[in-house]
Amino acid sequence: NYLWWPLIFYMFYVMSMVCDDYLVPTVDAICAHFGIPDDVAGATLVAFACNGPELLTNVCGIFVTKTSVGMGTIVGSAIFNVLVITGACPMVAPRGELHVNRAYFLRDALFSAVSIVLLWWALPVVDLFRASVLLGMSVVYAVVVAKSEAWFGSETEQQHTSMLEKPMLLGLDPEVYPKYDLAPSAPLWSIDIAKVAPLRLALTLIDSLIKPTSLMLAWTVPELRPAAFGIKASHSEPPAPSLTRLLVAFFASMAWLSGTAYVVCLGSDVINRRWGVPQAFLGLTLVAVGTSWPNLMASVITARDGRGAIAVSNALGSNVQNVFFVLAGPLWVSVLLNGSYVADGSDILTSVLWMGITLAFTVAAVAYEGFRLKCWAGWSFMAVYAAYLVQATVLA
Repeated sequence: NYLWWPLIFYMFYVMSMVCDDYLVPTVDAICAHFGIPDDVAGATLVAFACNGPELLTNVCGIFVTKTSVGMGTIVGSAIFNVLVITGACPMVAPRGELHVNRAYFLRDALFSAVSIVLLWWALPVVDLFRASVLLGMSVVYAVVVAKSEAWFGSETEQQHTSMLEKPMLLGLDPEVYPKYDLAPSAPLWSIDIAKVAPLRLALTLIDSLIKPTSLMLAWTVPELRPAAFGIKASHSEPPAPSLTRLLVAFFASMAWLSGTAYVVCLGSDVINRRWGVPQAFLGLTLVAVGTSWPNLMASVITARDGRGAIAVSNALGSNVQNVFFVLAGPLWVSVLLNGSYVADGSDILTSVLWMGITLAFTVAAVAYEGFRLKCWAGWSFMAVYAAYLVQATVLA
């Protein structure tokens, strides 16, 4: 039973690896392929991929275990996303702050507020009408996000550099490889493979001996990282990756994130049976953190590049998708098949109230600084999350 604890923490590490090495570069490649703006990518592609664990957990909770762990996970993840993810972004930003686009931030904050109000209205007894309203709002949100650039103008940010154009962010230092000419603007597919293959093979084998999961990822997920070893690219016109390769990389990354999150859920079930910790509490805390870990890693990676739009839109957009699609979708099917769904665990309603409080605090802090995220705000968000954990522990 005690071995589950290191296994759970190792799953967090695997999620970080998938996001850093595969998911974010894949999303960047898809954005370059279709010309998708950062805020749209953060609120849709990144949020959807990182919400796979919550979707899997909710489906298992509703149809398999018949518990509220899935709903607790989604509510707990929403609080984690708003406070921890948004708080961590300015801490890793190049200058200790992130500039947030006013219109896009208010768009996501407004839909987050609407999702909280509708969730409070729908619980604890969810009938077909309420489930349909929640699910229908996911379509409204998708349309608004798709039309945002036309309605609010194009998003411009300082320090905007695609991950496909900045391999330094992947840990490549020109001082470490001084004999190679780094080419920050060259994507992976333009590299002269003849020059990189021996070094790449050697480092891959060494890395695989230390981390077997790396080898499994390399076998199952197409790699779209730019200039993985910083070798100068050829000057020929780079062929764009095929749409099939992009989609395989995206959904394979999503599958890995969902699988590792499922292991965290299994661990929480063992903790519940071994130590008697309530499932609703585990859903709001341990499982919520586990399933939101991909969101945190994806936002930190992009915030490290100074890309506030995709980092913040991922955090807030994930919350909107969690309520309107990840929660409402399985609930709608369950209500359609089995009648009204009754959520157990009174602390979930309390946590929904916390969702509103944390969102209001976040919006106020960002607006106070002229729609910028600064380090002091990040630390204050962390303090509020710690207070929430204390409150959830006391209730448990």
